Amino acid sequence: MADIAIVGEAWGEKEEELGVPFVGSSGWLLDQLLSQAGIARRDCFLTNVFNLRPKPSNDIKTLCGSKAEALDGFPALTKGKYKGKYIRREFAPELDRLYAELRNANPHVIIALGGTAAWALLHATGIKAIRGSITTCASPVAGVLGRAVKVLPTYHPSAVARQWNL
Repeated sequence: MADIAIVGEAWGEKEEELGVPFVGSSGWLLDQLLSQAGIARRDCFLTNVFNLRPKPSNDIKTLCGSKAEALDGFPALTKGKYKGKYIRREFAPELDRLYAELRNANPHVIIALGGTAAWALLHATGIKAIRGSITTCASPVAGVLGRAVKVLPTYHPSAVARQWNL
């Protein structure tokens, strides 16, 4: 059991190469931020919503489609180029894997890094509006996990690297 689970979005180039989450530049920055907070990476369970690298441009938009193609029970994405797009139901096995991993890790709290993680765990979008709030996972997710788990949504390290003021 890990006290803290950290959930990111999807693999980047280095993660795809090694099959391990947070080993690229985002992982380096995450390590720095965890250290500043007095948290050891080894004490955390790390995973992603999607253990795959969206092709061709490492952009979640490539996983999106219309409402007719959407996963049941999940909202449309609401930000920028993703606005009005839905994650296609063909990616449901990735969510099943994520929820099984979290059930096995049995964390006290889940840190949702970025909008995609918040979408998967809270069924909410718009990370800017929900960042820093402590809530519990969406009821369908709690059902799969076997209990409600606290979720802390915040910015993904890659977003922080692009906009240090975050």
